[in-house]
Amino acid sequence: MDIMNARIWVFFYLICFVGLLWAVYLLTQGVMLWVGLTIVLIVVGFNFILVTTEMRIYKKREQMMKKITALNAEAIPGDKNNRT
Repeated sequence: MDIMNARIWVFFYLICFVGLLWAVYLLTQGVMLWVGLTIVLIVVGFNFILVTTEMRIYKKREQMMKKITALNAEAIPGDKNNRT
């Protein structure tokens, strides 16, 4: 998660929290049990998908940065600080 996108993530998780609160309210009433369970499954599933994709993006960025660092080290073999 980027720092620049922190506001979007906070807004997203606030919406998810409201959805879960509404689902818990429906579950406690017992009238709309299937609707409450469906909302809970959708919110939890969507959050799981988003977190896994963010972890994949972070891993790809980390591999790219390692690759760039290795290329920079090969380009300037005499410079121990690897500054360009």
